[in-house]
Amino acid sequence: MEKSSRIFEIIRLLCDNHVSGLTNKEIALRLKTSEANVCRDMALFKNYDWVVQGNGARWRLSPTFGGFAGRIMRSYNEAKLRLTEEEARYAAEMQ
Repeated sequence: MEKSSRIFEIIRLLCDNHVSGLTNKEIALRLKTSEANVCRDMALFKNYDWVVQGNGARWRLSPTFGGFAGRIMRSYNEAKLRLTEEEARYAAEMQ
């Protein structure tokens, strides 16, 4: 598996196993890659503060990573507000 694909698959695995977390070995087994590859990938994630390591060396996605969803939702809310304001201006000018 190519490194860029592996990175996305790790994110998917960590999302699907967020409560329990996963060890390097578990990730490597599921992705059919080496633990060394996973170790390097997790170091990269850690540099960006996208993962945290808990009990038993189990990795989970960090609150920083989870915050991306909140940022996306704020963008949608801002877009809806702008559209509502534009609709109100348009409706007011029609009368």
